[in-house]
Amino acid sequence: MPQRQQNFLQKWSVRAFLEVCPLPPYFWVSSYMGSLSSTFPIENQNNLVTMRTLKNHLDRTKSLPFVKRIADFHLLLFLAMSHGLGSDVLALAACVTTEIVVPEGYQLLVESMANTS
Repeated sequence: MPQRQQNFLQKWSVRAFLEVCPLPPYFWVSSYMGSLSSTFPIENQNNLVTMRTLKNHLDRTKSLPFVKRIADFHLLLFLAMSHGLGSDVLALAACVTTEIVVPEGYQLLVESMANTS
């Protein structure tokens, strides 16, 4: 696939994620200081975000329940753009917004992606 077409599809996927994903307003307000983390690197600020970054983040937050470990907008966005999850991130985002337990299959998938680094 040509690079231009791939970039278009990636931008469209992110846009679809942001429009469809039922994230609460506190994901959008940077000054919100609640139970959500904001430690995952921002993709567009010259940071190389890799599966190793995901693994480091999950390791740092190991003592928290899994739903709290993934409660980060940029982490969810990274998962939406990476290979393997795609539209399944909407289910993860729904778990984060309602603070319900993440189904075990999703947890295994995210952790196995992190362990590929």
